[in-house]
Amino acid sequence: MIELIHTGFAVGKKILVTPLSLQVTAGEFVVVMGANGAGKSTLLKMMSGALQPTKGNIVFKGKPLQQYKTEELAKQRAVLSQHYHISFPLSVREIVMMGRYPYFNDQPLVRDEEMVVDCMNRMEVTHLSERNYQTLSGGEAQKVQMCRVLAQIGETSATNEKLLLLDEPVSHLDIKYQHQLLKEAKQLCEKNVAVLAVLHDVNLALKYADRILFMKDGILVTELNKKEAITASLLKEVFDVDAKIFDMPEGNGKFVSY
Repeated sequence: MIELIHTGFAVGKKILVTPLSLQVTAGEFVVVMGANGAGKSTLLKMMSGALQPTKGNIVFKGKPLQQYKTEELAKQRAVLSQHYHISFPLSVREIVMMGRYPYFNDQPLVRDEEMVVDCMNRMEVTHLSERNYQTLSGGEAQKVQMCRVLAQIGETSATNEKLLLLDEPVSHLDIKYQHQLLKEAKQLCEKNVAVLAVLHDVNLALKYADRILFMKDGILVTELNKKEAITASLLKEVFDVDAKIFDMPEGNGKFVSY
């Protein structure tokens, strides 16, 4: 679905992402991990179209990403960023409805209204519908923004595949809602959506990812296609931490302890 071809980003002489090649296909959940400053968010911004690569190319659904018009791209990919603040008062419902803006002109259609309600139900924020978004806690705002991108992804099919980009989507959430959000993202993979998420919790990545990309100092260190192949030495190299890897009961994967 989306392919990076020797793609990198630099500001002056500072290389933020060393040129790399990468493909993400519909139905796949890819997690990007690395310490602060590793280049994860820069990579995601290039894939979203928010940053123009200074080297290489990005092809999205067979077409150079930079050739997409804003409205056309908004119907094909959704982005959940780290920044949830808005400077003017809107209700939670209005924030979620923003995800439907690419699909109507003046007034939302019945289908748009239904989708907003469905997304709020899925993320358990319906009771916040008329709340001023500015009064929400960080975790509540994060769940509402997830509703917005779910609404933006909307309907999909084998001939209408879409891309969801998540930048640290569970940073403000408690354990229950971390899993709820990632389960929603994982379920989208079953509906012709490619998901790429930046996470900091290795154990969450091991549970939900199909593939894990580890970055350090702007370099793609390794691409872990088999999660059971994770090692303490890899985590030491990427995060500079001493870790132990344990087998989960009944063959349910690996668990990392520090």
